Amino acid sequence: MIQDFQHVCIACRDLDRSIRFYETLGLQVIEPIRELDEDRLAQAMQLPRGHLRVLHMAPRDATSSIFIDLVQWLDPSPTGEAYDALNHVGINRLAFRVSDIDATVEALQGRGIPFLTEKPQSFGPIRTIVTTDPDGVFIQLLEWL
Repeated sequence: MIQDFQHVCIACRDLDRSIRFYETLGLQVIEPIRELDEDRLAQAMQLPRGHLRVLHMAPRDATSSIFIDLVQWLDPSPTGEAYDALNHVGINRLAFRVSDIDATVEALQGRGIPFLTEKPQSFGPIRTIVTTDPDGVFIQLLEWL
């Protein structure tokens, strides 16, 4: 049976660009870039080839062992677009908990990160704001009050 969470995989068009974005958010590389060319991986994922670049990232002060698996497929090359709306069926966003959303938003705006709304929105015990990564994946920051 399932024991725990492992990672979230995000496919991207340009691995280096995505690394810079997630580093700007405050994540760090916990396993450096590897280039894989694995037929067995391709078979497991039902792809014709398994040539890719991959690395793992996590928040600097993470209290869990969950990480982001950033992947740039080289062969087959990336296809499609990220979901254009949050009501699209499937995994449509990645959420990060922050301790001070106002300070975090101000710092990230100073680093050039645009958000979908001007300020965090409040509902129930949560304050939240959303941005998108370079490929359009919704990234939510939230603070529990």
